[in-house]
Amino acid sequence: MQELFEKLSLEDLPNVSCVTCKGFERVSISHFPTEALQFFDEVKEVGTMTHWVDSDEFELGCSQGAPRLKRDLGLFTITGKLAKTNSYVGHDLLEHYDEFQPLTPNQLEDMSGVFEFLSKWEGNHGSPFNSDSEFTIVCSRHNLIDLIMAPFSDEDVHFNVQYVNGYLHISPDKQFQKKDVGIYSRESNIRKICYTGFELENLVTETPTGARKSAFYSLVQGKLSKNIKFLFKAEMDCFNPAKRSYTEIKCTTGLRVKSAFHRRKLLRMWVQTSLVPSTDLLIGIRDPYYHQLSSFERYTRQELYQKFNNRNLSVLKKKYNYNANISVQWFRHLVKRICQTIGPYVEKAPAETMNFKLILTKKLDLELRKLDTPSKSKNAPRPK
Repeated sequence: MQELFEKLSLEDLPNVSCVTCKGFERVSISHFPTEALQFFDEVKEVGTMTHWVDSDEFELGCSQGAPRLKRDLGLFTITGKLAKTNSYVGHDLLEHYDEFQPLTPNQLEDMSGVFEFLSKWEGNHGSPFNSDSEFTIVCSRHNLIDLIMAPFSDEDVHFNVQYVNGYLHISPDKQFQKKDVGIYSRESNIRKICYTGFELENLVTETPTGARKSAFYSLVQGKLSKNIKFLFKAEMDCFNPAKRSYTEIKCTTGLRVKSAFHRRKLLRMWVQTSLVPSTDLLIGIRDPYYHQLSSFERYTRQELYQKFNNRNLSVLKKKYNYNANISVQWFRHLVKRICQTIGPYVEKAPAETMNFKLILTKKLDLELRKLDTPSKSKNAPRPK
């Protein structure tokens, strides 16, 4: 651990540590290597789980809650032949809007299934999941996406961080969570636009569980270095039997790569599909006025990268030109800085459970505030 923290003093540790992260090493904003960089040195799926919403239970190793992409669309993701999608064109993407009940933010952030996985892992292997690393970061995939997208956004990012026995559990700071956005918006037009994505998922997939409401998660281990690894849960839209892989499903009115807004959207899609191995993308194009499905597009990770990261597009000097490789370099730099900043506190009292407030400003300054009182969140990890 000393090597990782050799530049940081262990004396008189402050309650607040501030570090600038803006000067991270990165490629030129117009440099696009043929193959995009990878977020992790090693990454693999280590488990799955289904969240049965009606009973609020998590079932480890269960794929019954995983929707399957319908066969004709699975073949489309391989061949690209739009004729296989004709029967879906014209579908009203607001068809079941009045009946829809989204998962609550608390349900989306519930990590109890992940804690159960960690406990079961230790029982099966005779050692903790984090025995081979100094820090193991535990969170949801969308938490990682928020951190990765920070340089390409205009908002501060707020998280709670709890250190327990080598684990860093990261969760949103509810004090700063926006409650009325997206599918939870007070504006019916915004809710309807967001709903079209859920209707598209229902249209193109088959769920073996019938009417029982569920959410399916992949549990992913990513190694960033010999000292740092991740365990995160990722809710997956569907499994594609035709390719034996996962497919993420998105709905949009079209993707205009000359637009900064759409390049940011594409970057976020690329990040989402890149964090989980063996994942591609199916996009449903909808009519912007009547919300009817008009066409499909399909992308592998590499194809999506080339769509918005290529030399034929004009350079957008702001937001690092939405360069996917810079998002990878930023992520790897930020995670190391977080661990380096927390490291001295841990080295001083390794057996102590510690809580921090993490703030990442839109200027890319990292602030970690050590708290005196333990977290009272029901999702706080339970140290052994």
